This record gives sequence, structure tokens and C-alpha cells, in this order.
Amino acid sequence: MSDELWDLTAETHTVQKMVERLRASDLAGTTTPDQERVYRLRRAALAQRHLARFPADADGIAEAQRSAVLLREHDALHASHHGPVPASAPQWLHLDQVAGYVRQEAAAAGIDC
Repeated sequence: MSDELWDLTAETHTVQKMVERLRASDLAGTTTPDQERVYRLRRAALAQRHLARFPADADGIAEAQRSAVLLREHDALHASHHGPVPASAPQWLHLDQVAGYVRQEAAAAGIDC
């Protein structure tokens, strides 16, 4: 297995662990918007990396779009973008452009995308 696939597997495991922590936090009523944002960003960046490796994967395309939209909507609601262009900017409103928002935010966070 290539290093790239190992990295995808490791990041998938990290994102799955984040889901478990968020569920526990939700049950305890302690989840913050920042916790949700970190999860949404990591999930969206992972989906973009998967799509770059497997561009014809229909499920991967759908997940990349869905996770990107969820991140953009979360950031628009909470004004929590870290990149130079806010989530509410018109350029991110089109489905074919939202991956650019994920790349911007991942770069701002130092996350591979």
C-alpha cells in the first residue's frame, strides 16, 4: 500500500474518532461550534483528498460535495472562516465551487487537502 493510501486510512480513522467524541459531547450537551467546525473541516478535507485519488468514485463525489456544503453552511452561520474569503461570499454558493472553499480553509488550518 502506498504512503498516500496509508495517510488516507489514518486520516479516516482520525475523523471517525472525532465523530465518536462529538457524539459523546452532544449527549453531554457540551459540543461547541468550534468542535463541530474542526470535525467538518477535517471531514471535508479528507473527502477532497479521497476524490483526488479516486476521481471517478460516485460516492466519493457525493461525499465531497456534501461535506463541503456542510462546512460552508456551518462557517456562514457562525462566521467562523479562517481563510481570506468568507463562507457567505457569492463565489462559494455554487456547488461546483464549494470545493475551493474547503481548499482555502484547509490551507488556512495547515491541513492537507
